[in-house]
Amino acid sequence: MAATAVADPSSTTPQQGYDLGEVQSPRSVAMGGAQNATGTSTTALWLNPANLPYTHVYHFAALATFSPDARRTNFGGAIADSQTSKVAGAFGGVWSQLDPDGARRQWTDLRLALAMPLGDQISIGVTGRYLRVNQSVANGPFRDSYISDGTRGDPIFSQFTFDAGVSVTPVPGLFFGLVGHNLTNPGTSLAPTTLAGGIGYMRPQLFAVEANALADFTTWKGTRGRFMLGGEFVLMEHVPLRAGYRYDAGQQAHTLSGGVGYVDKKWSVELSGRRDVATDHPMTLFSVALTYFVDPKGANSDSREDSGTGMTNSDPYPNP
Repeated sequence: MAATAVADPSSTTPQQGYDLGEVQSPRSVAMGGAQNATGTSTTALWLNPANLPYTHVYHFAALATFSPDARRTNFGGAIADSQTSKVAGAFGGVWSQLDPDGARRQWTDLRLALAMPLGDQISIGVTGRYLRVNQSVANGPFRDSYISDGTRGDPIFSQFTFDAGVSVTPVPGLFFGLVGHNLTNPGTSLAPTTLAGGIGYMRPQLFAVEANALADFTTWKGTRGRFMLGGEFVLMEHVPLRAGYRYDAGQQAHTLSGGVGYVDKKWSVELSGRRDVATDHPMTLFSVALTYFVDPKGANSDSREDSGTGMTNSDPYPNP
């Protein structure tokens, strides 16, 4: 019985399990994906690179996600440096697998982001992305067919593309973000072209709220929207508590999410999860990350260290 259960294929649709190919970091998952305006540090690498200069950090992060319904696993890591130069940078990569007993889709996602502030209120950023996707053959509805299947030797997708974003903070604590993903327009749902924007408000070491909207121009026959709302409350200056909501018009899915973490001066650990509460194929996803904070300039442990989770030790967050 146990062996049969392990070999069961995914109970979700491929589009639902793949989820636009987004990299799921704990803070983003917990806040319903609403991180295009206030998501900094390594989160900015996966969503809006223009947010990188808004914190002065040098972070190493390892992350993993798992979905029992989609049979999806992701493992990866990232480095973000907005401390040693005026031009902030980040690099990361993730290996992922979806439905190993069905479609057997595997992909490698590598990204390099650069961003710089234009004065004290505007920042721009660009992320270069390389995506390679493999999928098994003879598992689609037409069996061994290029229409619905993978290829025997070559990847079904292997291309470079890029994201570009802008972030604006007109007054302290208020943030606007806009980002386009896969702007070379690959024309496939494996790397869909999307446009996302958000507005967020944050009080350092207290709370943060953000609302986002996303338009997907590729995955479906017509443009479909995604709407996200998230919030964070910091307990005892070390414990962020998060919650979020997402509605995906393509999947017609309503999703609730939440998360918790612990942030110290030199490291943090974060855990989050989400669950579809109204859809044809409910999906659950968990995400965990461990981050190490480095101060390469040799300053004391309290200066310019920012957790990237809405909490700081000394400076305002974010701090242009």
